[in-house]
Amino acid sequence: MSEVKAINVSVEIGYELRTVSLSEFEWRRVQSGHALSKQVVDYYEGEEFTYTFHFNSEFHPGKSLVVNYEDADGFIGCIEDAIIDHH
Repeated sequence: MSEVKAINVSVEIGYELRTVSLSEFEWRRVQSGHALSKQVVDYYEGEEFTYTFHFNSEFHPGKSLVVNYEDADGFIGCIEDAIIDHH
């Protein structure tokens, strides 16, 4: 039985990397242009934040990756601008 791989997608927000893990299935769908939103909880200066990674969102035309936290945009760009780690 083959091992299921996780794909970590990281972007820099506030001088630190924020990372979300996608399954191989999710990653394939994102690569084929399907929309996906996924949340991750992380900390900045001791305070907890929820970061939402939006892939291929219809609300951000021309941008394949947008990351929001609270009421702010932390990253607006393309998936190709992120650090992609397959493991």
